[in-house]
Amino acid sequence: MAEFSDRLVGELIDAVKSALKKERSERLRDVYLIGDIDKDTARTSIERIRELANEGPGPINLYLNTAGGNVTDGLALHDAIQQLVTQGVEIAVVVQGMAYSMGSIVLQAASPGRRFCFPHSWIMIHEPAKWAGWQSTTAAAQHLDRLKQMQSQIYRILSSRSGKQLRQIIRDTKRTDFYLDAARALEYGLVDRVLGVTHASTPVLSEAAPQPVTPAADAEPRQSEAAAVATNS
Repeated sequence: MAEFSDRLVGELIDAVKSALKKERSERLRDVYLIGDIDKDTARTSIERIRELANEGPGPINLYLNTAGGNVTDGLALHDAIQQLVTQGVEIAVVVQGMAYSMGSIVLQAASPGRRFCFPHSWIMIHEPAKWAGWQSTTAAAQHLDRLKQMQSQIYRILSSRSGKQLRQIIRDTKRTDFYLDAARALEYGLVDRVLGVTHASTPVLSEAAPQPVTPAADAEPRQSEAAAVATNS
C-alpha cells in the first residue's frame, strides 16, 4: 500500500512539474538583448533562445536595443537564430529603441516576415570595415583578406533580406553611417512591419494592417558563414 501511495505521489509531482514547465514555456517566450553585443550578451541570448526552442514549439521574440558591438559575436547570434529558423522555429526580432551596426545584422536573422520595429526606433547600417575597427591603412593591410570576407558576409546578409542590390548598399554605407527611422527602414527593406501607432503624418504601417512595401521585404533569409576572426565595432 505504501509503495502504491509513493507511486501516486511521484506521478502527481511529475504531472505538476510538467504543467508548470508547459505554462512557463508558453508564457515566457521573450528574450531581451539590451546594450552592446559582446561574448556575454550573445551567449546569454543564444542559450535562452535555444532553451525556449527546446521547451516548446511556440514563437520566440527577441527584442533589440543595441548600438552594435563585436562582429563575430553578432554573427554567431545571427547564425544561431538562422539555424533554428531553418529547423522550423518561428523567431521574431523586434527593434525597440535602436539596432545599429551589428544590431542591424542580428535583426536580419528573423523568420521571413518577422522583422519588426516600433514607430520611434532607429536602424543604422554602415561599411563593415568600420565595425572591425580597422580604419588605419596599416591595420587594414594586415587583415585585408579577412576584412574582404567579412565585408562580403555582411553585405550578402543585408542584400538578401532587404532585396537591395549589393552596389546600392555599398554606395549607401560607403564612408558614412546610414541612419533610417522606422518608416525609412520599412521602405528600405530592413524590417517587415512597424508595430503600434504613431503620428498620422508619419508614413508607417500599423500592426493591424501589414502591407510590405516591396516583395523583397519578405525574401527568404540566407545562412551566413561565421566570421573567421573576432573583432570589435
